[in-house]
Amino acid sequence: MSGHLAILIFEALMGLFTVYTAYSLFAWTPASIAKARDALHIARWFWLLAGVVATIGAAGLFTGLAVPVVGALAALWMVAYFIVAALVHITHHDMGNLAAPLIFLVIFVALAALRWSDLAPILTLL
Repeated sequence: MSGHLAILIFEALMGLFTVYTAYSLFAWTPASIAKARDALHIARWFWLLAGVVATIGAAGLFTGLAVPVVGALAALWMVAYFIVAALVHITHHDMGNLAAPLIFLVIFVALAALRWSDLAPILTLL
């Protein structure tokens, strides 16, 4: 039971991080992150789309606290999000800012692995 509680706390913390990620994309703050984004020379609409995708991920992570299968899907959603984030840095030759997306990719892969058994209802349909 305590392991399950730890997973829920971990998921809630990652949900809060994801809310902050979405906020930073919409508000274009903090300045250091905005400067790094500007250096990539990517259209503003892309960053707004990234904020929407992060918001969906956060909503899924918080919903997953009550509906486990949603939390598992949201963790996979965020894995995809950070794969794209890492690829953006790689394709734009921005290796100096690649560490953060890779670190959060690993964290969300861990959360997805912890939640994998919660996907059983979906996996049985396949």
